[in-house]
Amino acid sequence: MGKEERTVRFDHDLQIEAYRFEGIMQKFPNHFHEYYVIGFIESGQRRLSCKSI
Repeated sequence: MGKEERTVRFDHDLQIEAYRFEGIMQKFPNHFHEYYVIGFIESGQRRLSCKSI
């Protein structure tokens, strides 16, 4: 199993948090946020469903 790495940074000027996850192989349960979330996948794939469609 590869190395897991989690990094969190907060930008005081922009008032945003940035999270970086590497090597984490876990499933995330379906959920929603009350704020914007932007994700970027460098390799592999991710499936997203909205309203069970």
